[in-house]
Amino acid sequence: MYSGNRSGGQGYWDGGGAAGAEGPAPAGTLSPAPLFSPGTYERLALLLGSIGLLGVGNNLLVLVLYYKFQRLRTPTHLLLVNISLSDLLVSLFGVTFTFVSCLRNGWVWDTVGCVWDGFSGSLFEKSSSHKCIYGVF
Repeated sequence: MYSGNRSGGQGYWDGGGAAGAEGPAPAGTLSPAPLFSPGTYERLALLLGSIGLLGVGNNLLVLVLYYKFQRLRTPTHLLLVNISLSDLLVSLFGVTFTFVSCLRNGWVWDTVGCVWDGFSGSLFEKSSSHKCIYGVF
């Protein structure tokens, strides 16, 4: 029985052949065809890992400097701290799910993980999307 939901793609049975093919279904479980080659997943994992580490490190630095130096506590800097905090949350919650999935050559989380990944990305990225408005990059 085919129960996957891959928009734009065909499901494949482990025994080979497309899920919607004519004739009796082969024995085995259904697994989706990989989207990328293993080398591409490795490069994506390296890129996402780098983005995640740089995002966490730089945004933590901004938060520590704001906390440590009294003269940085101005309303303008508070806006930058808000952006930095939301970027930190994106780096922690948004990149992690995709990074682990790239390490394992495909999405490894269930439906709840998929919903959480989309929700957290939408929530935290909306908070940090006003960078372009204020010219802060």
